[in-house]
Amino acid sequence: MHRVTKYVAALAAVGVALALKYPITSLGADHPFLFLPAAVIVATWYGGRGPGVLATIVAAIGADVMFLPPAGLGATPGEVLALFALVGEGLLIVAITVGLHVARERAIDEAHEAERARRSAALALQMREELLRLWSQKLAGPLAHVLTSSQRAREALGRRDAADASAALDELTEDVGVLQRTAERWIESAAPGPSAS
Repeated sequence: MHRVTKYVAALAAVGVALALKYPITSLGADHPFLFLPAAVIVATWYGGRGPGVLATIVAAIGADVMFLPPAGLGATPGEVLALFALVGEGLLIVAITVGLHVARERAIDEAHEAERARRSAALALQMREELLRLWSQKLAGPLAHVLTSSQRAREALGRRDAADASAALDELTEDVGVLQRTAERWIESAAPGPSAS
């Protein structure tokens, strides 16, 4: 039904162009094809190649019957050549208009695809920043403990307090273990999953 509508619209565009030309008698037979290329453009842009070709053929027949005396009979070779020129011009208009329409649709599709890619990249970047912030927070505590434990061990060694130095070194070893386990979890979570076979 939608396709039929496109062809009906093509015929309507040519009808409007012929109707607009008919009352303008001052243009007469010198300009029998006035408005017809516009009808072909409208029909092609709205309906595509098929309705554009139909509009071209109907426009040529309508111009011949209505505006080439005597009512399309006994046309001179120049008038026949003009009709062929109208058909050729119409087919060229159809080809260019269809090409422009296809290029426009492709540009719209590519713009949508680029927008989707931009949003995906922005989401990935945001997730990466959130992950880095999360792991930075997880690492901040153990790193602070490492610093505190190492300072305590140094102070205990300066005082020659072996027991306190040993306790500080035990805490330092425990903090390093926490850091190591956190880093291993980080690496595991960042690694890509196994590919599906």
